[in-house]
Amino acid sequence: MANGTRYGLTAAVWTQDVGRAVRLARSVQAGQIAVNTLGDGGPAGAIGAPFGGYKHSGFGRSMGPDHLEDWTQVKCVVINAG
Repeated sequence: MANGTRYGLTAAVWTQDVGRAVRLARSVQAGQIAVNTLGDGGPAGAIGAPFGGYKHSGFGRSMGPDHLEDWTQVKCVVINAG
């Protein structure tokens, strides 16, 4: 269902199962994944983390060295496991 849209800028999920969160982060087509957080304080909660989307979201990457590699698919995953 999460991948059933033309857009893929960000996604968020809440779970107690970190393994499940990692599997979800690998499979969801989004530029940033936040786990157990809304990403307060910056893109996915990490200042300087790559920001940009998949599919029809965003215009490449900004922030961090990844903006130099616009032809790649970079994904930022932040997990609050505490």
